[in-house]
Amino acid sequence: MKKRYILIIITALCTHVNAQTKRADSLFANWDYYKAAQLYEKEATKHGKTDVYFKLGECYRKMNMYKEELAAFDKVNAAGTYNKPEFYLDYGQALKNNGKYQEAKAAFDRYAQLMPNDTRGKFFSNSIDIVNDDHKTDENIKTRNVSVLNSTTEDFSPVLYKDGIVFTTSRKTPDHEKTYGWTGGGYLQLYFAKKGINDTVFTDVAPFGGKVIDQKYHDGPACFSKNYDTIYTSRVEKDLKGEEKKTLKIERNKIFSSTMKDEKWSKVSPFPFNSDTFSVANPFLMPDDSRIYFVSDIPGGFGKTDIYYCNRVGTGWSKPINMGPNVNTFNREKFPMVAADGNFYFSSDGYQGYGGLDICVALNKNGSFEKAIPMKYPFNSFTDDYGIMFLKNGKTGYFSSNRFGGQGDDDIYYFNLLNDKVDTNLNTSIYTIGYQPKPPVEVLAVTPLNEDSVIMAHEPIAIKKLIPIELRIYFDFDKSNIRQDAINRLDSVVNYMKASPKMTIVIDGHTDNIGTPEYNLVLSNHRDNAVIDYLHAKGINPKRISATGYGMSKMVNRCGPGVKCSDEEEQLNRRVEFHFSIEKTIIQNQ
Repeated sequence: MKKRYILIIITALCTHVNAQTKRADSLFANWDYYKAAQLYEKEATKHGKTDVYFKLGECYRKMNMYKEELAAFDKVNAAGTYNKPEFYLDYGQALKNNGKYQEAKAAFDRYAQLMPNDTRGKFFSNSIDIVNDDHKTDENIKTRNVSVLNSTTEDFSPVLYKDGIVFTTSRKTPDHEKTYGWTGGGYLQLYFAKKGINDTVFTDVAPFGGKVIDQKYHDGPACFSKNYDTIYTSRVEKDLKGEEKKTLKIERNKIFSSTMKDEKWSKVSPFPFNSDTFSVANPFLMPDDSRIYFVSDIPGGFGKTDIYYCNRVGTGWSKPINMGPNVNTFNREKFPMVAADGNFYFSSDGYQGYGGLDICVALNKNGSFEKAIPMKYPFNSFTDDYGIMFLKNGKTGYFSSNRFGGQGDDDIYYFNLLNDKVDTNLNTSIYTIGYQPKPPVEVLAVTPLNEDSVIMAHEPIAIKKLIPIELRIYFDFDKSNIRQDAINRLDSVVNYMKASPKMTIVIDGHTDNIGTPEYNLVLSNHRDNAVIDYLHAKGINPKRISATGYGMSKMVNRCGPGVKCSDEEEQLNRRVEFHFSIEKTIIQNQ
C-alpha cells in the first residue's frame, strides 16, 4: 500500500511537470517568451533539466536579456556536450554579449568542430581576435547617457523633428498600459522632447502625434520628410485572434504614412508593400523624398532580415530593391540611415564586430556603397548598438544601446567628436574597425623608474639617439580621481614638458582584474581623461598628449582572468603610465 501511494505521488508530480512544460512550450511557440520564461524558470529551479535550461536561455535570447541568457546557457554547457550543435553558436554569442570574449572564442571553435561545413563558427571565432586587437587604437571619444530622455524601459532611435527630437519608447502610460507578450514590457510608442540649452538637455518629454499616430500596439520607430510634414512609422496594428492567430501566428510589422494638414495628422496610409506574411519596418526617408529605405524579412533575401529601398516614381514607389551583399549578411540588418555626406549607416549582427547589433557604415564612393565595416568603440559595445543619427555639423549626434550601466533596457546616448583630445580629422565614417590614428612621434621604450621618482626640468640636446624614460601614477579601486600621492609626479611632468616645447607624451590607462572587460575599458579611459584634464589645467596643450585605455588587458603581474590576487597585487594594476618622446633630442634625467 505504501509503495502504491509513493507511485501515485510520483505520477502526479510528473504529470504536473509535463503539464507545466507543455504550457511553457505552447507559450514559446506563440512568441509569448516572457510568460514562457517564467514557467521554464520555475521548472529549472525545481528539477534542473538541461533541456529546460536550454529553452529558458532561448527565451532570454529572444528578449535580448543577455545576462539571464548566459546564466541559463552556462547550465547547459556545464552538463556536457549538448545534442544540438547550434547551441554552441548561440552560447558563443551570449558569452560575447557579456564581454567574455575568450570563452566565446572557445564556444565558436566548438561549433566549428561539430559543424565543419558551416563557416559561421570560424567567422565568429576570428571576430574575437579582430575586436581585441582593434581596442588598441581606440580614440578618446566622449559619449553621454541622455538621462532626461531615458526610462527604465526601452528608449531608442531618435530623429530630428522641428525644435526637438522624436524617439521610440516602451514605457507605459495611462492610455498605453498593455503588456507585450514577447518581452513582458510595454508596446512601443513615439515620444517628443523639446531641445534645451544644449544637445543633452531636453524639456516637455511627452507622447507624440495624438490618437492618429499613437495606437494600442507598436508604433515606432519613425522618420520624417525634410519639412516635417510627412511621417513614416513602423506599426503593429492589432493582436491576432481566432483563425488569423492559427494561420498567421503573429501580426507583422508594417509601415504607414501620414501628412500634416491644418496642424493635424491625416488618416494613415499603408505602405504598398506591407504584408501579412512578412514584416516591413524601420523606415528612413531621404530628405528630398526620392527614396525610402526599410527593413524586411521578405523571402529570398540574404539573411534573417535585409535592408531594401524603393525609389520615388510619381506619387508612388518602385518595387523593393535589396541593398545587396555590401550591406546585407546571413544575419540581421536593421535601422538604416543615410548621413549628409552620403554614407550609409545601419546595424547588424552579421559582421565581425563587438557583439550583438553593431553600428556599421558603408562609405559612398561616387554613388556606390563600398563593403560595410563595423564602427569602433565607443559607438559599438559587446551588447546592441543601433539607431545612429547626426546633427547638422556631422560631428555630434545620438545612438541607442542596451550596454551595461544604462538606465533601462535600451538608452539614448550622445556622442561628440568636437573636442581637442581626438584627431581633428576624425569623423564617424572612417572610425571603423581597422582605423589607425596618426602615428605619434617615435614612442620611447619602457624603462621603469623608482616609484618615488620625479622628472627634473632640463634643456634638450639636439642629436638622433633617444633614451627611454617612464613614470607611473596609481588610482584607488574603481576610481579615476587624481590621488594626493600623484600630484608631485604630475607636476614634474608639467615642468618637464614646459621646459621641452617639442616634447609629447603617450599615456596608457589600466585597471585591475575586477569587473567586466567592458566596464574596465571605460574606467581606464576615465583615468586617462583625469590625467589629461590635470595637465591641461596646468597649461599643457592636450594636442601634445595622446591616450589609450587598455582596461584589464595588460597586467604588470600574475593577476589575470581567473587568478585570485591580493589587494596589494591588484593595486599595482590600477595605474596610468607615461611614455615620453621628442624628435631628434636626447632626454636627460638629472
